[in-house]
Amino acid sequence: MKFVSRAGWGARPTTPNGDARIDTNLGVKIHYLGSPYRILGHENCAAKVRSVQSGHLNEGYWEIAYSLVVCRHGYVYEGRGANVQCGANGTRTLNRNHYAVLGMVGTSLPGLGSIGLGYLDTKPTDEMRQGLREAIAYLRRYGGARGEILGHRDGFPTRCPGGPLYDMLRAGFFEPGANSGPVQYVTVAGDTLGSVAAKFRVPWSTLAEANGLPMVLTGSHRFVVGTRLTIPGQASSPDPQGGGTPITGYVPFPGTEWFEGRPNSRIITAMGVRLVQEGCNPYRVGPGSQWSDVDRDAYAMWQRKLGFTGADADGWPGRTSWDRLRVPSEGGVSAGPVGYEPFPGAAWFRANPNSSVVTAMGVRLVAEGCGAYLSGPGPRWTGADRTSYANWQRKLGFSGADADGWPGQTSWDRLRVPRQGGGLPYEQGGAPGRTYESFPGAEWFRGRPNSAVVTEMGRRLVAEGCGRYTVGPGPQWSDVDRESYAAWQRKLGFSGADADGWPGRSSWEQLRVPRYTEQYQPYPGANWFRSNPSSPIVTNMGRRLVAEGCGQYRIGPGPQWTDVDRQSYAAWQRKLGFSGADADGWPGQVTWDRLRVPRA
Repeated sequence: MKFVSRAGWGARPTTPNGDARIDTNLGVKIHYLGSPYRILGHENCAAKVRSVQSGHLNEGYWEIAYSLVVCRHGYVYEGRGANVQCGANGTRTLNRNHYAVLGMVGTSLPGLGSIGLGYLDTKPTDEMRQGLREAIAYLRRYGGARGEILGHRDGFPTRCPGGPLYDMLRAGFFEPGANSGPVQYVTVAGDTLGSVAAKFRVPWSTLAEANGLPMVLTGSHRFVVGTRLTIPGQASSPDPQGGGTPITGYVPFPGTEWFEGRPNSRIITAMGVRLVQEGCNPYRVGPGSQWSDVDRDAYAMWQRKLGFTGADADGWPGRTSWDRLRVPSEGGVSAGPVGYEPFPGAAWFRANPNSSVVTAMGVRLVAEGCGAYLSGPGPRWTGADRTSYANWQRKLGFSGADADGWPGQTSWDRLRVPRQGGGLPYEQGGAPGRTYESFPGAEWFRGRPNSAVVTEMGRRLVAEGCGRYTVGPGPQWSDVDRESYAAWQRKLGFSGADADGWPGRSSWEQLRVPRYTEQYQPYPGANWFRSNPSSPIVTNMGRRLVAEGCGQYRIGPGPQWTDVDRQSYAAWQRKLGFSGADADGWPGQVTWDRLRVPRA
């Protein structure tokens, strides 16, 4: 289903009028525009939906009257959506009995005939027919719509939805059913996962699954010429998933165990931004790239918003809730070609490495019920790691020398340790790596430093539920930082002088403070922004502004610097307490550093 959210088409924000929630009704009624409508390219469809909403608001409606809108290219636009009473069927009773779905076709001018001579859009395309089927399937699954599929004219004196739509409706063309398939397809030059999926109108995640491809691939994955693919028979999809479409692509579900491995990935940042946009925002700072307890709290709020309860709202993402969250994959945000750490080799472990890979491995062992840790796990390979890994090998059925705790290729591949972002944070010699800050030394903290490292440490403490901040955290080391760090030490099981709030190497390495210089985009300079750049840096900046509640975007953010970016940045400057010429929307060094824009 090629679903376009309200944010995606730039809906004007409105206030609900207090109608009771609809959990079930008789079904769906189909509508048309009822006026001449030119055949235009898909790039104009969102603007048409906005014009329909504006017209309805000007007529006194509280919102666009339709539940969903389907364009001639098969995209399903979110109107009032599921569980909300529509306003298009004629009377309050009719509006409660059926949802309203608009097919964006119009009427012909006199003398042009029913087809409009190819100039006016009066007859549904194949893509629109499929979109209407998927819209009806969506309202049945998520809105409780029962089996009736009627026209607006059925129960109200009107010609809507016009001859062509009504004839197809009566002939049963809009009943959700199976597409053609399965069929075999051999790829040609230029074929990607998204383009093949779009060609056969199936979600690209479904296409990947049917052909045994890794679910962490994105729609841009390019096939070798001559690859033989099975195109599955796919019922009309009610799920708002991406499909390699011109609107956007979405990150496919990486698997629950991927999240349980507490990954450090741009996917987590993009997920957090989407959760904030959905009103599921327990973040005091962030969201960031490191999965944390706060991310799990935010995701649990999303699951409850969808109606899940109990174990289904425990904060660990599942496929259904993930697909409905629609985490965008633009700007390189994806799980990458491989979502899990490759086997480093047996000799690597026997060298007692110090690496985030070891931490992630330990977290996965704990998730599998094999952890033998008294504290941790941490980045340094220890006897507890080996004991835990031996438990995992025995769980897989190995014994004797095959369950000695030293990882091998087979057991490692089955453990599925999530990739750790920028690579190994510590190499075997203990040198600082590219992902996490190495321990600066105890004396460094006692000198009360003013550093971005302190800010990042504080953010991690908040993420671990140990923050004692009323504002911040910030770059200046303070007593509140020390109190927060003491809470972290106690969480790890330390006490007495070992939990005095002054960081030590063991607790620091287990905290995994992101390396600031690699994590965030350096300030590009004032002149760079005034040159109206088009860059992923602008996209990432916009996402951070949205996460901070300062986004003024109707659609986007995108890579091209615009006045809306400047308005959003001005809101950020005002949030920080700046005013006048210091809040003119042009980024400066101080406000940029505090925004913490992920590297593009």
